[in-house]
Amino acid sequence: MFFSRLRLLLLPFSWLYGLIMVVRNLLFDFKLLKSVRYPFPVISVGNITVGGTGKTPLAEYIIGLIGSFNHVALLSRGYGRQTKGVLFANSSSTYLDIGDEPLQIKQKFDNLTVVVAEKRVKGMECLTDLSFPPSVVVMDDAYQHRYVSAGLSILVCDYNRPLWSDYTFPAGNLREPRQGKKRSDIVIVNKCPIDFTKNEAVEVQDKLRLRSNQHLFFTAIKYGEPLRLDGKERGENSFRRALEKQGFFIVAFAGIGNPSPFFDMVDKYADKLVTMRYRDHYRYREEDLSVIEKAGEGRALYVTTEKDGVRLKSLKGITSKEASRIWYFPVEPFFLFNRGAQFDKLVKDYVGTD
Repeated sequence: MFFSRLRLLLLPFSWLYGLIMVVRNLLFDFKLLKSVRYPFPVISVGNITVGGTGKTPLAEYIIGLIGSFNHVALLSRGYGRQTKGVLFANSSSTYLDIGDEPLQIKQKFDNLTVVVAEKRVKGMECLTDLSFPPSVVVMDDAYQHRYVSAGLSILVCDYNRPLWSDYTFPAGNLREPRQGKKRSDIVIVNKCPIDFTKNEAVEVQDKLRLRSNQHLFFTAIKYGEPLRLDGKERGENSFRRALEKQGFFIVAFAGIGNPSPFFDMVDKYADKLVTMRYRDHYRYREEDLSVIEKAGEGRALYVTTEKDGVRLKSLKGITSKEASRIWYFPVEPFFLFNRGAQFDKLVKDYVGTD
């Protein structure tokens, strides 16, 4: 009740913010604000809803899809970093240098060129000035960054937080009015239940009201094999053996936009589960590990997300004992209704990869 009243009070500010965003988009549409085009494919992956919709795993999926045949670069803002300006990632970069999401992707694709920049045009200029410039650029979290023109725009939505029942910030969680979805070439409704039916998909499609030339896909979260934070063990069997030693007691902690699906997944492993939430991109401290350890009563197995794992690895105060008791699960999108090949073809056809 309190939240509903608060949201009602904030609605005038949301209308004002929404109007500003509408005017901004119209300025781009009528070319009064310049959007720069580049002579190579640019793929934008982003969202309208604030918080975790699953755009970074999708960016990873796309890079893996086209990276073997193209010189791909990732351009990101690098949210949460402590640096400024344009910065290229290297082998010694930490999440404080380039942000946790770019670092996560860089660690998976060692040969990938990763650049972070608040102003995407500046980042693109640095990429084009390289002696060996990329043949394809993937922009992560770039749906509202229209100064760079993307040839293929992909909008990722959260099934659990539908656009049609939300409001713009601050009364709601939308970065711009929901009609902004019309700019996308592909819309992906992510985090669907694994048993999501075609009838339910039709209901969502009707509510989204997309244009006829937009492509709609539904995806669920697919968790990969668990990995121990220190890198010394991996795989389902190893994880279950470690869990059995701890009496099937898990402390699951996460500093991501929407950790509920992650907690639901972990709950399937545990006889006893304690969950701990931190804000998105949370910067862990040594004292946080003490609190987490205490929640496990000194005998639990500790499980977190891949993005949290990236940040924890950069924590100087973490001990080898603590790292040996923390596991994390990588994630990737799983295309429902056997439509993954259709998505792959759309991306490859745009990039020019056979």
